Amino acid sequence: MHSPRVLGVVALIAILVAAVSFAVVDVTIADGCGADACRAGIPIVAITFVALGALAALVSVIPAVTWIVEAIRTARAASNEDDRELARAARARPVYPDDEL
Repeated sequence: MHSPRVLGVVALIAILVAAVSFAVVDVTIADGCGADACRAGIPIVAITFVALGALAALVSVIPAVTWIVEAIRTARAASNEDDRELARAARARPVYPDDEL
């Protein structure tokens, strides 16, 4: 299992790739159509970047969900050090008479 940090980075990078891809699609279609109606069809660059953006969006779902699940699981679980500290506090401490101190 990857660390939560790696999962978060992978998810954020995939989301950024999807956002940039969809921005390229928007600019390509706006540039190809101009002010009048778009009659020439959709440019191949736009179709390519739509596919890339959709793939990146799909790829980002699995690491993002896993990242969220790991973060919730980590927040709920107590660490071993917390358990040791509670055990130390619960142990009976020896009682010394005043004359032994």
